Amino acid sequence: MIKSKFIYDVLDLLLDGNTNGIKAKSQIKYLCESNYEYTESGVFVSFTHWPGIEKYRVQSDRLILDGVVVKSTNPNLEAEAIVFFKKGLVDFLEIWKYYGESYPRGELTSYELYCLFEK
Repeated sequence: MIKSKFIYDVLDLLLDGNTNGIKAKSQIKYLCESNYEYTESGVFVSFTHWPGIEKYRVQSDRLILDGVVVKSTNPNLEAEAIVFFKKGLVDFLEIWKYYGESYPRGELTSYELYCLFEK
């Protein structure tokens, strides 16, 4: 189970955009954050999988879904979120800032999420 409300919210919106994303959205309840790697410009979040996730595998071996913007006033930044799949399962999430202060080394608590594309 994903513990971070922020990470859950980002994945929930990322996986709400196209056919593969909607099918993969059921994977969320089988994911758990395993590692956070922070940089000055963003964060990489790796996931482990709980048993049962396999039945929600998407057909594409290497799938990348993007199109979610993260805006925050504390710290002041705007970022984009991208989720990467491996063998049809969510592998890791990347959030990288467009502009603003250095990306914080912890969870954002004040944020808004936007889709870049129409659903």
